[in-house]
Amino acid sequence: MPRKLKIVFSSLIILSTASFTVFTHLKASGQVTESPYSNQLSGPVRGLSIQEIDDLLNGHGAGYARTAELNSYPGPAHVLELQEQLELSAEQIQRIETVFQEMNTKAKNIGQEIVVREQEFSASFASGVITPAELQTQTESLAELYGELRATHLEAHLEITPMLSSEQITAYNTLRGYTSSEAPNEHHHRN
Repeated sequence: MPRKLKIVFSSLIILSTASFTVFTHLKASGQVTESPYSNQLSGPVRGLSIQEIDDLLNGHGAGYARTAELNSYPGPAHVLELQEQLELSAEQIQRIETVFQEMNTKAKNIGQEIVVREQEFSASFASGVITPAELQTQTESLAELYGELRATHLEAHLEITPMLSSEQITAYNTLRGYTSSEAPNEHHHRN
């Protein structure tokens, strides 16, 4: 290898090592932080992760019914997953499956609309010409859809809870890891 090439190569190694050391120091000191959103730059909707898009398009709960779940109002999908441990009757399974299917269909439709609106919202920012009025209109529209999606999931929890016995709800809470000294009282109205 010619001497000049060796010098250039050695210089590059030294510079790379020095740059890495400086970057590592800056990152460790908190002066350089990579955004948790940087991986969304090439996604189908800037502003939503791939997981969020998948959850919306497939009707997944994605935590929207956490309030019900943590207050002893079981979720239909999880109840069906635990049907053997909860000793559900054939009638309970059929009724809960019906509620789940209706909720899932509605949630998928709302989720698809949210993804479309989020794409439009992102495009408004990408164009660089979004106005405060457009911002207000689009955020209100999205907020309404997200609220409708959350209500859809919560309503399913509300609907199936009276189909379960107190013992099944207690078992559900135990199986899901929700039992503690601070667990809520089960005070659901039964049909």
